[in-house]
This record gives sequence, C-alpha cells and structure tokens, in this order.
Amino acid sequence: MEAESTGPLDLQPLSGRQVGVLALALLLGVLDGYDALAMAFAAPAVGREWGLGKGALGLLLSSGLIGMAFGSLVLSPLGDRVGRRPVVLGALALMTAGSLLSGFAQAPAVLFACRVLTGLGIGVMVAMTTLISAEFANARHRPLAVGVVATAGFPLGGVIGGLTAAALLPTLGWRWVFLAGAFGGGAFLVAAAVALPESPGYLAALRSPDALTRLNRTLAGLGHAAIPALPPTGERGRAGYRALFAPGMAGATMRLAAVIVLLSSSAYYLLNWIPQFVTDMGFSPSTGSRVSAFSNLIGVPGGALAGAFAARFRPGRVAAVVMIGMGLSVAAFGFTPARLPLVMLSAALFGFFLSAAVAATYGLIAATFPPLLRASGVGLILGAGRIASAIGPALAGLLLGRSVPKGEVSLGFAVGPLIAAVIIAGLVRRSAPVAFQHAKPAAVAATAGDAR
Repeated sequence: MEAESTGPLDLQPLSGRQVGVLALALLLGVLDGYDALAMAFAAPAVGREWGLGKGALGLLLSSGLIGMAFGSLVLSPLGDRVGRRPVVLGALALMTAGSLLSGFAQAPAVLFACRVLTGLGIGVMVAMTTLISAEFANARHRPLAVGVVATAGFPLGGVIGGLTAAALLPTLGWRWVFLAGAFGGGAFLVAAAVALPESPGYLAALRSPDALTRLNRTLAGLGHAAIPALPPTGERGRAGYRALFAPGMAGATMRLAAVIVLLSSSAYYLLNWIPQFVTDMGFSPSTGSRVSAFSNLIGVPGGALAGAFAARFRPGRVAAVVMIGMGLSVAAFGFTPARLPLVMLSAALFGFFLSAAVAATYGLIAATFPPLLRASGVGLILGAGRIASAIGPALAGLLLGRSVPKGEVSLGFAVGPLIAAVIIAGLVRRSAPVAFQHAKPAAVAATAGDAR
C-alpha cells in the first residue's frame, strides 16, 4: 500500500465552512440510518395489514439491503470517476424517490421494488459520507471528524427513526414512516446542492488540466488561500476494481471482504428483526420501534469508545475483541425472555458491540485504500457486506417461517462475528498488512454503514 501524500487541507486550520460541510456529512449519515431501518420499523404493521408471514416479511426486510448491495458495488465507484459531489446528489435523489414511492405502495411486490430503489441510494451514500468527512477535514481533526460521522450518524438515524415510527404508527400508520424519510431526503438534497462543493482531496488527486483552477475555487469557498500548484501525489490516474486485486492489495481486499461479510450478515439479521421479535413477545409495534431506537442510541458511545481504544492500542486487536462481544450479544438476544427491561438490556448490548465493531473494523478498511481507489475499495467491500446483509434477514425469515426457534437462529448468526474475530486476530499475529496494525481507525474514509 502506498503512503498517502499530504492533502490540500491537511495543514490548513479548520474553517467554519469546513465545519458546515462536516456537519452536513453527519446529517447525511443520520438520513442513511433512518432510511436503512425504515422497513424494520414498519414491518410489524405492514405484516399485520397485509397478512404476511415471516418468509414474506424477511424478503421485504432484505429488499433495501439488496439495493444497497448494488449501490455499493455498481454506483459507489462513480465517486472516483465523476467526483464525490454529483454522486452524493444522485444518491439523495434515489433515496428520496424510493421513500416517497414506498409510502404509496399498495402491494408487497411494489413495496419491495421501492425499497430496492431506496437501497440503491443508501448504498452509495454510506460510502460517500465518510469520504466527505475525511477529505474536508484537516490532518489534526480528521480522526475526530471521521469517527463522529462513522460511529454516530447511522445509529442516530436509527434512534430518530425508531422514535418517529413509534409516534406515527399508532396514529398515521406505517406509510408515514416512509413519507417522513422522503421529506428528509428532499430537504437534504436541496441543502447538499447548495452547500456541498467537490472534495479538495479528490480534485488534487485527479490531476486533470483544470484541477488546480477547480481546487483553488473550492479552497476559496472554504475560506482558504489559493495554492500555486497541485500537491504531489503517488497515484497515477483513476483506478478501478482491477487495482484492488493487484499484487500487494489482493490479500488485504479479500480478508477485509470476508470480515465485513461475516459482520454484516449477523448485524442486519438482528437490526431488522428486533421490532418484529419484540412484537411477537406480545408488545405493540411502537414498543418494538422504541426498543430498536434504544439499541441504536446505546451504539453511539460504543462506537466512540472503540475508536478511542483503537487510537491508543492496535486497532486490529480492538476489532477482534469487540467482534467477539457482538457475536455473544446476538446469541444472547435470541434467548432473552419476554420481560421488557431484559429485552431493552439485551438490545442495548447488541447496539453497543455492533457500533464498536463497525468503528474498529471500518478504520482498518479505510486505511487500506489511497484516494483515487478509495471509493472503489470501500464500495467493493461494502457491496460484499450488503449482499450478505440482504441474505441475512431473508434467511432468518425462511427459518422462522419453518418454526425454527429464534434462539437457534440467533446462535447460527452469532457464529459470523466470532469467525471474523479469528480472521482479524490472525492478521494481527502475522503483522499483515500495515493498515491492520498501525493505522488510526478514523484517519481515512471508512463508512459506518457498512456493516450498517
């Protein structure tokens, strides 16, 4: 892996306009969290209104994740080709349209298609938000900026989504869970069109004939002086998926993909089924949404603590430890009795270890890829995770529909994070690649979303 050159903002003070862009990235992460979990919040009410079984609900819960897989794999690399800004705007348009159409769906198949459309946008946005947070921060504040966006945006969106759904479901119904997301997406689309410039780091690495002019225009908009020449870079032209499997990069790419697949399948199984499980215990759908919101709320300090520990200790070791905690928490939820305080505690443990695993693992992912390969690398890794995450809820629905107890289903999904911990521990022992051992977890553009 090449050492990364100094970016155009690395040595600059953090201006107020940069802070504004970073705040926008955080809010876009919040919208990701809301839209990604909207189907989970609505599922109990949808199933009740349309008389759907567990298998059909599992497919609906996977619909957005299928779109997210295609978005990550197919559309995220456009960020390395046409720039971060147009890809963010396109992703917001897809998310807004998909959520709006979901609110008017009159049949399960139509809702499935609308959620796939929404997922296309989410899959792109998850990769773009922390690319933005890394490339609009200076070197001093980059760990904090990326850490906050990666570990706080998605769970905060889950909190807002859970509380919103709890308020809307008893009064206006499940359709307004999606319509609220559409209103938010439209507002953020306008905000991003007005306030989001192209990434200075991308412009500097692009080396196009007009790159310096565009870069200086962006720097002026951010409150910084023009520079006489582009910063030096070790990259040569645009890269693509082929470069991810070049000698020296292929091993890291494959190991990271394996870890994220194992993490994502387990994470999205329980993220999507918590509201339905709580409803099956005899509680109301709104209570299920509140439990899910509480789980996401506890995830915020989990991610922050993991980031702090990974900054002090080797991030690979931290990632392995919290991955074990996540596996155990998934297993424990499956055997939690129908007592609301115990359900809340079990969901909180899952949320804590999930966010911690995301924070630690995605720092390792991000440290592997240089700027012009970063969107492709993150997109490929997240795309692999999205495929696994789409399979998880659907497979769980199939098993539950065949009367397999949720405890046994949870035990099966708990194996994934435990295997991922073994893979990471093996990388630590072999000291392979440098990113797994010494890179600050928030120093580059990881995405929290990924497993999320």
